[in-house]
Amino acid sequence: MSTRCQIKVTYLKQSILLYHHWDGYPEAVGLDLIKRQKQLKTWDGNILANELINNKLKDDGYEIAFQVHTDLDYWYEIDCNRKTIRCWKVKGYLLSDHAEVKKGEEVPLQ
Repeated sequence: MSTRCQIKVTYLKQSILLYHHWDGYPEAVGLDLIKRQKQLKTWDGNILANELINNKLKDDGYEIAFQVHTDLDYWYEIDCNRKTIRCWKVKGYLLSDHAEVKKGEEVPLQ
């Protein structure tokens, strides 16, 4: 069974939604997001998102998502405007034309 997550990257007035199918828990994806931001030394959302989805050296499992998946365990938000990376345990979904994640308890990232 996989631990799925989605990552919303917000930069200026734009957002991109990413999906990761496995190891979505904070000790894996959460730390990876923090590590990559520090390595790149930037809060430019375009650069961060491109690094996640276009790293050809290894199969990281990050991909562009066109909607909110309805089988998620964790939800991440990289807010490049505020220079924050946050994580929530997913509580459920509001289903209409487009699913919307209901955030549960926020999970602190190291």
